[in-house]
Amino acid sequence: MNITKLQIVVLIEKYKKVTDVAAELGLKQPTVSFHMKSLETELGTSLFQYRSGRVLLTEAGRALYQYAVRIVSLAVEAERSVKQFSSLTSGNLELEASYIPGTYTLPKILSRFIHLHPGIDVTMNVHNDASLRERLRSRDIQLAVLHMTDNDNEAFQTQDIAADETVLIFAPDHPLAQEAVLTPELVALEPWIQHEQASYLANAADSWAQANTVRLWNHAVVNSPEAYKGMVMEGGTIGIFSKAGITAELALGSLHCAPLPGIKPAATRFAIAWRKDQALTPLQQAFLDTASGIN
Repeated sequence: MNITKLQIVVLIEKYKKVTDVAAELGLKQPTVSFHMKSLETELGTSLFQYRSGRVLLTEAGRALYQYAVRIVSLAVEAERSVKQFSSLTSGNLELEASYIPGTYTLPKILSRFIHLHPGIDVTMNVHNDASLRERLRSRDIQLAVLHMTDNDNEAFQTQDIAADETVLIFAPDHPLAQEAVLTPELVALEPWIQHEQASYLANAADSWAQANTVRLWNHAVVNSPEAYKGMVMEGGTIGIFSKAGITAELALGSLHCAPLPGIKPAATRFAIAWRKDQALTPLQQAFLDTASGIN
């Protein structure tokens, strides 16, 4: 049983067609079919079944698939890690980040990293926090910058890069700007802009509302931080945001913020996270060292 055969099992489950698997692997279709039959002979059981032009996994095939996914992921990770051990003069740093730190905190860190290591290429993708955690657990990615709290129970190794505070935001001319004292009940009467449900800030808003026994009047859902702030700045709606992401607007006076009233969310921070069973490459460690040196 070699890695190519296991890759075929994984891709058969994904595509359900031998032609698509062959194209993905850069092999000829008869070669893929040969490996499939060889694997069945090797294991002494049927792994694939053909129905209406599709190839499906049998029960035995699905049992093998669970291991194949992990083995193929480990093989890719091993190759990527070993290649990065040669030097810090060339290579590619792959990084994933949730929306807020990826938009407002990482640009400064990555700019510094590129300056220190001009031969390194950097790839950064931004996704919601929940999907990043799942992809980190399943070994699809190696490093992620997450929005974390003091009571976060994820079993990741982490390094903090910046503190943060979840605050209430509204336009300067919003009636809340004239209130001396805010209460959860008063705030809940306003129409809210909500973040997408898989994001940290959406969960923070829901947790705050539940802790203070109020129901939010969610008026719209937005998955872009900049669009979110833009809608709130237009007036008439309020929302919550990371204080790290509104420093420019606060300086310009285009947004106001206030601490969330009542029972507050847990303290937050941005942190680089990786699995505890993962050994960092010199390239990844160099990024962590750069991040720790920037306030």
